[in-house]
Amino acid sequence: MFEKHSPQNTRSRAVCWRVASMVAVVLALPLALACEDKGLGRTCNLGQAIEPDQGAYTLNATDCPTRMCIKPPIQPGVSRALDTAAYCSQSCNTDTDCQGQTRDRSDPNDRRCKAGFVCAIPFGAADNATGGGQLCCQKLCLCRDFFSASVGAATPASCQPGSGSTCASGPSGTGGSSSAGGSSGTGGSSDSGGSSGSGGST
Repeated sequence: MFEKHSPQNTRSRAVCWRVASMVAVVLALPLALACEDKGLGRTCNLGQAIEPDQGAYTLNATDCPTRMCIKPPIQPGVSRALDTAAYCSQSCNTDTDCQGQTRDRSDPNDRRCKAGFVCAIPFGAADNATGGGQLCCQKLCLCRDFFSASVGAATPASCQPGSGSTCASGPSGTGGSSSAGGSSGTGGSSDSGGSSGSGGST
């Protein structure tokens, strides 16, 4: 009347359960990594005072999981009264890598990005001699608020093929100062209608 479980059957079932559990973990790992919160769009402290239309970054932002806090320079055609704050960013390859936090428009104190993010290059080489710091010609997730709708996030001229400009590698962003465990930099005017070169105009 009662089913008898032999030691061999018990061991087989235990092995099957262990294998099934391992498979479930392996399948869940990519999903967990994809859902990792890198804080994209979270407001952060640049640790320096800049002009409204000036771009800046720091790679030592403790309030960002990626340590990267950025404020792109305001593109010509965008109001200098833009109230979007500096935000946590990350490296990217395409726009799909840039799904971040956006503003709660019902909250008047929320200064996060309003228009969403795009994958583009914010900082170019200041010139052939000095380059543009650690973020020179690197693709980052950028808030669309800083770019005019007619132009978009244009690639700096110094980062375009055949420009002849070179990015210098160094401990700090050009025009900024080194900080413990990271670096910072500032940018000036826009580079041929695109984003600014870190440390000044190109």
